[in-house]
Amino acid sequence: MNRIATRIVSALVLLAALTLAGCAATETTTTAPQPAPDDAAMGTRLAPGLYDMEDGTSEAIGTLEWVDLEGGFWAVIGGTEATGDVGTTVAVIANAAKDDPTYTALAGGTVRVVGTKMSGQSIRMAGPELEAASISAISDTGAAYE
Repeated sequence: MNRIATRIVSALVLLAALTLAGCAATETTTTAPQPAPDDAAMGTRLAPGLYDMEDGTSEAIGTLEWVDLEGGFWAVIGGTEATGDVGTTVAVIANAAKDDPTYTALAGGTVRVVGTKMSGQSIRMAGPELEAASISAISDTGAAYE
């Protein structure tokens, strides 16, 4: 009887482990929620991350940093202490030079980068690449749902 019980318990443990492994997140890009018209007046903004927009572009929100890795590149860094992923690369900016005055002026600040996700091979293996169409500083003031 103990042998049967041991086999049943072992099978249940294996099943639970496989179920948890299948639930692991593999994709970090999410679709950005569209704020209600009144949200703009309340000063809310999206949390750091990479969001797919309805028009086919992507939006990266986080801190702009120069990363001296693989030749160097500008990256949007995100994550929160609450989620335990502080310092995670949200997106790599593929079309910005180290000495670009727009990027150097915004370095260390919270930014919103809008552009197109690049596909295919890359020499930068730090995160998803974004060909930036625009970059702008955003307020560091926290939002209601951050």
